[in-house]
Amino acid sequence: MIYDAIIVGGGPAGLYTGEKLSSLGYSVLILEEHSGIGNPCHCGGLFSTHVFEIVDKYGILHPAKRARIYSPDENSLDIGSDEIKGYVVDRVTFDRELARRAINRGCELHLKERARKIEYPWVITNKGEYRARIIVGADGINSVVRKSIGIRAPRILGAMQVITRYEVEDVEKVEIFLGNNIAPGFFAWIIPLFEDMAKIGLASYSSAWKHLRKLLKRLNVKPLAISGGGIPIGMVDRSYAHGILLVGDAASQVKATSGGGVYPSLLSAQCAVETINRALEKGDYSDRFLGAYEKCWQERIGKELNRAYEIHKIYRKIRDRDFNRIIRDLKDERIIEIINNYGDIDYPSRVVAKILKKKPTLLKYLSIPARPYRKQL
Repeated sequence: MIYDAIIVGGGPAGLYTGEKLSSLGYSVLILEEHSGIGNPCHCGGLFSTHVFEIVDKYGILHPAKRARIYSPDENSLDIGSDEIKGYVVDRVTFDRELARRAINRGCELHLKERARKIEYPWVITNKGEYRARIIVGADGINSVVRKSIGIRAPRILGAMQVITRYEVEDVEKVEIFLGNNIAPGFFAWIIPLFEDMAKIGLASYSSAWKHLRKLLKRLNVKPLAISGGGIPIGMVDRSYAHGILLVGDAASQVKATSGGGVYPSLLSAQCAVETINRALEKGDYSDRFLGAYEKCWQERIGKELNRAYEIHKIYRKIRDRDFNRIIRDLKDERIIEIINNYGDIDYPSRVVAKILKKKPTLLKYLSIPARPYRKQL
């Protein structure tokens, strides 16, 4: 049998792509290396509202409306209101609902089946060999599919997270910790799950687990469960080849400002479905034809991902003493109003541009000229 599409990886991007292609009447096989969908889960589970403009509201624990951001000197900035900015989601439930929908649409799903080698049109696994007209690499940061087409891997930011008992002040408030002593190059987070339980994690360019242990000690909490993973930072050279597309973490479709990838991966999966549908209709699987996929996702979310990466590169250079000053400077009613009105974790460049326009003195902390930075955003 020759499948119309084989999708390597059973995360949100792969499952969504499979469901939509199956609903169009195509034969689809999804290969997932783990024994269950949704596990292991390295995600913080904080989704923007935009995710649920694409898929139904699966696995929602509660809304996220507010945030408290701590500077290295433990000063804090409170932002948000009663407006829902996102949702805390049970990723296992979320992913399994996507899998259920894909299966109900006719997808064939194989668990505990790892792709070992891709030689288009063949996918060779630990259990067998399969052929497809189109192969989709939705297999994460260490993508076998990406390696098979010679695309260089993005830089990986290490991330660690625990689930722990934690007395939550406000279940609808996320806490963020800045500083190079906390999480060099990125930040730490506390995401409430329930009133007495939270996810605490951080990402860093140096020993994420070492820094997380320090934070847990400071908070006086002990882990009930530990997970770790990586966040791709920066764009890959290309997300397609003859007969092959990459989606999600495999294509580094991730916001470098927050590490979140579900929304951009789902937007990109929509582009993948559109491109694959046209390719199957025409019987054209050439890289020339499939290049339309990259053009599509770059137009929908790629520009913002590039802006987020530029912001991330600037953020990495900020010193702790400047984080302290920035938080103090942001504690301005006019700035907080801008953040509350325009803040969007999926489109960070919009609020950054408005803040800098309102308070250009913040540029002094970035050690860059004002005009190029505004142009860049």
